[in-house]
Amino acid sequence: MKLSIITPTYNRANMLGNLYKSILKSLEQNNEMQQSIQVQWIIINDGSNDNTEEVVKQYISENKIKIQYYKQENQGKMSAINNVVQYADGDLIVECDSDDTFSDNAFCDILQAYHETKERKDLYGLCFLKYDLKGNNIGNAFQKEETTMFDLYFKERRNRRKSNCIFCRYSKTISVQDRKS
Repeated sequence: MKLSIITPTYNRANMLGNLYKSILKSLEQNNEMQQSIQVQWIIINDGSNDNTEEVVKQYISENKIKIQYYKQENQGKMSAINNVVQYADGDLIVECDSDDTFSDNAFCDILQAYHETKERKDLYGLCFLKYDLKGNNIGNAFQKEETTMFDLYFKERRNRRKSNCIFCRYSKTISVQDRKS
């Protein structure tokens, strides 16, 4: 399975290292369990005026994972995502902010959820809750194991539930940890 991670960033060169290390760590954990997963990390610089480009070039030169880097004039996070999603060629696409990190077992959990649900024609997304570095849920647990995008985005969002993607489901796995500034 291939996972495309899209990271929009604006003046967060100093935080990208934590995300980079967490991707490598989760891949290492996944490989130890002998599960096959590839990662494509797509970084979109939304007009930063810090040293984001130099930091990303350093990660690319290490050649540990496939990294694609794009830069645009500042247009906002959603425009940045919309402008690079076309380059994602993974089986799953995850948007991960530049100040977030993946837990050590995130890719194992994502792979497991993918295999459990990939044959479902009525399911088009997986959603994982966010946790802080101490393991505390940011927001509240999902109200239902399966839901519609409308309910998740509009109804549950009012109650400040936070997840690392807007789509459908999954309440049993810690996948992404929110990095405290």
